[in-house]
Amino acid sequence: MHDTDCFDVPPHPLPREKRPRDPYLVPHGRAENPVNFSLRKATIADVRDILDLVNGFAGENLMLARGPQYLFENVRDFVVAVKDQPVPDEDCQIIACASLHVLWEDVAEVRSTAIHPDCQKLGLGKQLIDFLKVDAKQLGIKTLFTFTLAEEFFKALGFIRQKRETLPSKVWGECSRCPKFFKCDEVGMILEI
Repeated sequence: MHDTDCFDVPPHPLPREKRPRDPYLVPHGRAENPVNFSLRKATIADVRDILDLVNGFAGENLMLARGPQYLFENVRDFVVAVKDQPVPDEDCQIIACASLHVLWEDVAEVRSTAIHPDCQKLGLGKQLIDFLKVDAKQLGIKTLFTFTLAEEFFKALGFIRQKRETLPSKVWGECSRCPKFFKCDEVGMILEI
C-alpha cells in the first residue's frame, strides 16, 4: 500500500443501486433504538460508504485509515450491516463493517471493525465478528487475530491478548507496511476457533 493510498479522496460517490438481501439473515434491532439491519458480504457499491465509516474513526486515531485502492482490492473480505429501511435524507445506509483478511493456511486477521456512533451498543460488533468466524471456519481457518485499540471489546468476544513475539509469523509481513510500524500503540489479540 502506498502512503498516499490512505488519503485518496474519491471525486464523487458510486451510484446507489438495489442490493440483494441474503434470505437467511434476519433483521435486528432494539425497541429503544429501532435500527433494523441485515448482515451481508460487501459489494463494490458499498466501498464509498465503508471508506467513510472506517476513515471517520481513523481521523480520530481509533483505527487505521484505508484508501479506495485497498477497499476495492479487498472488498471480498468485508461484511457490512445495512439498514433495512433506507432513510431518505441519509447518504450512507451502511452502519457497520468488519473484514476477514486471510494471511496463511490457518490464520486470518480481523480488520476494520467499525460501527457508526449512532448504532453502537446494539450488539452489531458481536454479530459482525460471529459472521466472520463462520466465514473463517468455512475457509478452514483455525486462528483469528487482530491488532486493536478496543481491547475490552475483543476480550468480551473471547480474544486473548498476546505478546507480540508470540503472534503468528505471517503477521509481521503485514505489519512492516503499516504506518504505525515503529510506534504501534495497538494490542495484539488471538482467538482459536
